[in-house]
Amino acid sequence: MTSDRCLLCERAVALADSDPGWLLRTGHWGVPMHPAIPTPGWVAVQTLRHAEGLAGPNDAETGELGPLLARLSGSVMRVTGSERVYTYSLGEGSPHTHILLGPPRRDLRGAAFLTGLMRRDASLADEAAALRVARDLAGELAAGNTPTI
Repeated sequence: MTSDRCLLCERAVALADSDPGWLLRTGHWGVPMHPAIPTPGWVAVQTLRHAEGLAGPNDAETGELGPLLARLSGSVMRVTGSERVYTYSLGEGSPHTHILLGPPRRDLRGAAFLTGLMRRDASLADEAAALRVARDLAGELAAGNTPTI
């Protein structure tokens, strides 16, 4: 990072008072909607502290990560009806480890879908559906309580 400003730290403060805000928050990780484009079912899994890449998290954070990703993937599949969940992490632009996770669209899959998502293709955005899915996902995650990892 070339600046003292951290967009994910700033966003984390705003999430406390927004709807839907954090969909899930553990001791080390936060899960909001995808931060760049409102694509239904897409969320970010991010460290709550600065820790870059997959080598940056400490033992407690890495101990939570695998079970958290599995839990989120199952919840996304149940809430969206998708048979598959994609994940990617490029680690650019933020000093937080962040992994983006969500379902492909039925009509657009694989590299074409991920390329569109990374390019913020407006045809993938559906704010009303993304909010509805995010609220449903938050409800499902809350029903299971915070994972004991």
